[in-house]
Amino acid sequence: MNASITTALLAVLAPATPALASSGGTDGFTGVFMVVFLSYCAIIVVAQALAALRALMEWTNRKPTTAAPEESDG
Repeated sequence: MNASITTALLAVLAPATPALASSGGTDGFTGVFMVVFLSYCAIIVVAQALAALRALMEWTNRKPTTAAPEESDG
């Protein structure tokens, strides 16, 4: 039973060892991908910040349409 488990583990893990020791053939693509991804995130953040500022400016510049009711003592 132990021999079959060991054989199964070796069959699964043996092909993975060369991948861990690879020379890094995709390093250039990873850098480009990260720049594109971070740029996309920055566009989203800037768009949301501008929308929030616009909403805040509209909220602070609006005028009340009706007078607030006065409080009664009773």
